[in-house]
Amino acid sequence: MSSDFVLKIRKEYRMLRPSEQKVADRIIEGDFDPTELTIEELAEKAGVSQSTVIRFARAMGLSGFREMKRILMKESLMAEEEVEMTELITFDISPDEKSVDIPMKVVNANIRQLEDTLKNLSVLELMRAAKTISASGTVLLLAAENSSTVAEDLASKLIYLGINAVYYQDIYRQNMMAGDLTEKDTAIGISYTGLSRSTVKALQNAKAAGAGTISLTNYEDSAINRYADIILCTGTEQYIYSNALYSRCGQLAIVDMLYACILLSDYEKYSRKIKKQSTISDGFAIDGDNSL
Repeated sequence: MSSDFVLKIRKEYRMLRPSEQKVADRIIEGDFDPTELTIEELAEKAGVSQSTVIRFARAMGLSGFREMKRILMKESLMAEEEVEMTELITFDISPDEKSVDIPMKVVNANIRQLEDTLKNLSVLELMRAAKTISASGTVLLLAAENSSTVAEDLASKLIYLGINAVYYQDIYRQNMMAGDLTEKDTAIGISYTGLSRSTVKALQNAKAAGAGTISLTNYEDSAINRYADIILCTGTEQYIYSNALYSRCGQLAIVDMLYACILLSDYEKYSRKIKKQSTISDGFAIDGDNSL
């Protein structure tokens, strides 16, 4: 089951008691009809008492089981209405695909991922990340393959802010650099799945060296987060354009958020840095073209 309420449960999951987590697990699985669900049935499915179900509902900020059931029924109805749209959002490209449908499918997939990013992202973690980055001596970006585009974008934006950001596409150099960081530095590991062996290992090396660590991934329980002091999570769903290509729009949106948050933390200082860097980059533009 995927809904706003389930997303909230995932965010609060670690704060729940073990017995309450059992209730959360059953709701996330969603193997029930919300319209027919009773407190007795949910308690039995979760293997807990009815009072635990009520306590779980209250932990979610609700008055009790009845209010929770109303929310589940409402979101179940909304999900049924969006089935057709969902089919356009997460997809594999098949030989029978019609090219005329691709633009709408890709745009809808990106819209959905951006919405999920907004729901899943912790603003407090985002602010912590911005503060950590701005106070760092060196910011080392760690990424491989498709995530390289996100790392390149973040490195460029940080450099414009006058922050010493470094990114090497060579994964061996990334790992060596990570091991040479100090407590004054920060490493940012970027991996959509959070399972990229080279990126996870590099972030582990950075943490062992005493550097601050940040992960940017799509899954909150992914391997890379074991070595992250700060976790920036874009969502819980998987958005596939082909077997090996994932949508990066959520991660790129977080890059823009970090840039804006750092800028606002000391607007006068960073505005001067941006102006200085822009003056330098303008020298490489063809006359009449300031877009570089």
